[in-house]
Amino acid sequence: MTHPPGDSLRLDRPSLAVAAFLALALLAPSCARAPRGERAVRGEIKRQLGQGFRLFRRPTVDADDLQPLVRRFYRGRGFRPAWTSGRGPTADARLLRRALDQAPREGLDPSTYALGRIDSLMKRATPRFLGPRTPTRSLAALDLLLTRAFLGFAAHLSTGQVDPRALPADWHVRRRRVNLVAILSDSLHAHHVPEALAAMPPRDPRYAALGGALERYRAIAAAGGWSPIPPGPTLRRGQHGPRVVALRARLARAGDLPPQGSRSAVFDGETEAALRRVQERLGLTPDGVAKAQDLAALNVPVERRVRQIELNMERWRWVPDSLGDSYLMVNIPAFALELYEQGKPALTSRVVVGKQFSPTPMFSDRITYLVINPSWYLPASIIAREVLPAMMQDRSYLKHTGIRVFDSPHPDAREVDPAKVNWSSLDWDTSSTQPFPYSFRQEPGPQNPVGHVKFMCPNQFDVYLHDTPAGHLFSQSERDFSHGCVRVEHAVELAERLLEGVPGWSRAELLAAFASSMRDSAVRLPQPMPVHLFYWTAWVDDRGRVQFRDDVYGLDRVLEEALGHRRPL
Repeated sequence: MTHPPGDSLRLDRPSLAVAAFLALALLAPSCARAPRGERAVRGEIKRQLGQGFRLFRRPTVDADDLQPLVRRFYRGRGFRPAWTSGRGPTADARLLRRALDQAPREGLDPSTYALGRIDSLMKRATPRFLGPRTPTRSLAALDLLLTRAFLGFAAHLSTGQVDPRALPADWHVRRRRVNLVAILSDSLHAHHVPEALAAMPPRDPRYAALGGALERYRAIAAAGGWSPIPPGPTLRRGQHGPRVVALRARLARAGDLPPQGSRSAVFDGETEAALRRVQERLGLTPDGVAKAQDLAALNVPVERRVRQIELNMERWRWVPDSLGDSYLMVNIPAFALELYEQGKPALTSRVVVGKQFSPTPMFSDRITYLVINPSWYLPASIIAREVLPAMMQDRSYLKHTGIRVFDSPHPDAREVDPAKVNWSSLDWDTSSTQPFPYSFRQEPGPQNPVGHVKFMCPNQFDVYLHDTPAGHLFSQSERDFSHGCVRVEHAVELAERLLEGVPGWSRAELLAAFASSMRDSAVRLPQPMPVHLFYWTAWVDDRGRVQFRDDVYGLDRVLEEALGHRRPL
C-alpha cells in the first residue's frame, strides 16, 4: 500500500492533548439520537473533526499535535470509522486496548492515553448495551479516541514523549522518521495492530535491557524497597552494630547479599565484596568501605531508581535506529568512552568532560581525521577568563607556557610581540559580535592541554576528543573538569585502533612521531568513524549489571519537569 509523502511526519513528541470537545460532547444535554449505521457515524466523525480541538501547548514539549494526523487518517478513508461497527468495537479495537496496557513496560504512563474514557465508551458500545438509543456521537468519540491513542502510543514508543530540541540542553542527534498514518492504516488493513505497536520501540538491545531492569526495580519497590542506612562514621570490614545490620539489609534487598543472614551485625568479607560490587555499579571507588558518598548513593530510594530508568528509556527513543557497525560512544555522566567494532566493545577508556557551566553537548558526528602533535588555538572565553589574568600577574606567562600571539586566526597570520600590545584597552566581552583581534596558539609540547593527538569531528560546538597531559584527573570518580571537549585517558590506544591498516602509522611509528616531532600533522581516516556523545544516567552493561550515575548536568530533572508538562488525551 502506498501513501502520499505528506503522511510522513518527523515525530518529536506530539503533545497528546485531546479535544475538550470530546469530553464535553458525552455530557451534553442533547437528547437527539442518530442512527447507528456507518453512514451516521461517518458523518459524526467528520463533524467532530470539523469542530476542531483545543490544543494544549507547553514550551518544553513539542508543539506538533496529533490532530492533523487524525484528520489526515480519516480523510484518507472517507471518514469511515476505523474501530467500531454496527456491532460495537471491532476485534482490532479490543486488541489495541489490550496493547495500551503494556505502556508501563515501556516506562510510559497508560493514563496518558485516556483509557478511562475509552473503557467507558467501549462498555456502552458493546452488544449488551448497544441499541437504537446509543448516541452516534459516542461511537464517533470512541473511534476518535482509539485513533488518537494508537497514534500517541506509537509516537511515544518510536520517538519519545518530549522533543529534546525544546529542552534547555544541547541535544543534537538525528532522530527517527516515522510515518504514523501509514503504519496505522496498514496495521488496520492487515489486522496487525499489536504487531505494529510492538515494532515501534528502539531496536537497540540496550533499550530492551533497560526495560528488564525497570521490571526488576519495580518488583523491589513493590516488595517494600529498602530502608535508608542511618548517618554516622565510615563503615568498614571488622566493624559491627545496628548500622552494619542496615547496610547488609540494603545490600540484600538489591540482591547483592543472600537474604539469609542479612541481619548479621558483622561487617565481614562477604559484606565487603558485596559493597564493592555495588560501588562499581554506582560509579564509586570500589574499595569496600562505606563512606559518606557511598551511603548517600545507597540511600537513594528505589522509586527514584525506577524513575531514573524510565527517563533513560525516554532518551533512547531520541536515538536513531542505527549508530553504525563501528562507532565511538561517550557517556557523559559515566565519564567513559567505548569503541564498538562490528557492534561489540573493543576499547574502554575513562574520560574527562565539561564542567557544569561549560558542559559537553550531546551530539552525533563523524571523526574524519586525527591531528598528531596538535597545536591548540585558545577560545576567546578561555583567553578572557584565564590567560589574560595570568598575563597581568606574570609577564612571562605566555613564554613559559608556549603560547604565541598572532594578528588573526588565518594560516598566513603574522606573529605579534605580546609586550607591545596594550591588553587592558581591548574589549574582552566574549558575547560581543566583534571578533577578537588576536589569535592565541599554544605550540605542541608537554604543556599543551590537548596532548599528543586530537580526534577531529568538525561540528558547530568546536568540541572534539583529545589526549591530555593531566593524567592524574582520571583517578577521580567524578571527572567534569574540561571546557567542553572530551579528554581521553587511552588516547594513544584509541588512535592506534582508528589508524589500524593505515600505512606509516603503526603503534611504534605513532609513538615515534609523538616523541620526535614538534609540528602538527593531519592523518585522514580511511573510513570516517561515527562518534556519539550521549547522556545516560542508567543503563545495563555488557555483564547484565544495572548501572546508575549522578545527574552531573541536572538533565534528569529537566526532562522530568518537561514530562510533567504533558497533558493526557
